Amino acid sequence: MQKQTLGFLVINKKHENTYITEIAKRSEYFNIECVRFEPMSIDPASLLINGEKFDPPSQQWISSSFPIPSFIYDRCFYNSHQASKKGKPIVEWLKKNPTTTFLGFGLPDKWQVYTSLRGQQIIDSYLPQTELLNDPIQVIKHLKVAGPCILKPINGSRGVGIIAIKQTSENITITYHKGHDKKMKNFSTLKDLSKWCEKLISQQAYLLQPLLPLTDANNYPFDIRLFLQKNQTGEWNLIEKGIRKGYHGSFLSNLNSGGDPLSFADWSQSLTYKQKYLLEDELATIIDYLPLLLEKQFKQLFEIGVDIGYAQDGSIWILDINSKPGRKTFTKTNPKLKEKLYNAPLKYCQFLSNDPTAKGVEIND
Repeated sequence: MQKQTLGFLVINKKHENTYITEIAKRSEYFNIECVRFEPMSIDPASLLINGEKFDPPSQQWISSSFPIPSFIYDRCFYNSHQASKKGKPIVEWLKKNPTTTFLGFGLPDKWQVYTSLRGQQIIDSYLPQTELLNDPIQVIKHLKVAGPCILKPINGSRGVGIIAIKQTSENITITYHKGHDKKMKNFSTLKDLSKWCEKLISQQAYLLQPLLPLTDANNYPFDIRLFLQKNQTGEWNLIEKGIRKGYHGSFLSNLNSGGDPLSFADWSQSLTYKQKYLLEDELATIIDYLPLLLEKQFKQLFEIGVDIGYAQDGSIWILDINSKPGRKTFTKTNPKLKEKLYNAPLKYCQFLSNDPTAKGVEIND
């Protein structure tokens, strides 16, 4: 059987080094050669790449020049940095290359994902009311009519840039995180808040959502992270459920913002039998329908992380969907899972290699 090449596409060669290297160490068993490269390392004239190739005998990455690989695992995380801005259009060009298959094409921004799911039977009821923020008056109206709200960057991840806004009889307070540190700023008038909002939305696009009561009995914020992935036959499976718990007084549970991972089994012991049954039933519905619906609306995916809010009244909310999910929530509480996670991309790559009809299926552009 011909050896296939799996390329790890990264903005920086050292990004996710442990995860990518552990996958590469297991690649020889699957008859797969592993390379890693940055979008800007492709020579536009020769289409050769100056990157790194994994050498099984030495178990090291070595500098190498190679053609565009047959299969690509896109692990690029885009932000405002120059390398990220320059890399994104090259990745989009690569996705249209007929000789290359991406394990997953990823998802567009949060607003496009929300609008594609809105109105879809079954999933619609799990979506918080969401607006694209175009004018500060939307925030002011929400505060007056519905109460506290949050603003989310439409391209954000890991809790970066999320802002909570609350109004009291005395002032308006915005709260956000800078890493693990919580920052607060007060405004004495709605006019001052409006000026601040105008400046904010001139810098990047935001979504406006209600600030849901997603805290436990002790006022710690938390959410449920579902990690779904395709297996060696191309079918979606739930790999693990986990809990992310923020610190007291915070409104975020992301690990990047100071949250801690907990096992779902340990956390769910505090629920009554009825609560656990109803929660598990709702989660099973989301697991069964969401990934298939996303692929119908967009393009082929390999894995997704779904953040679920479990409100104090028992309601369930889909807070975020990430097509390049982290694994720390699960590996910290279940280290035995690592081997499965390292093998999964290789098994799925092998499946795509053996089943041409599954490659790069574009269902709806």
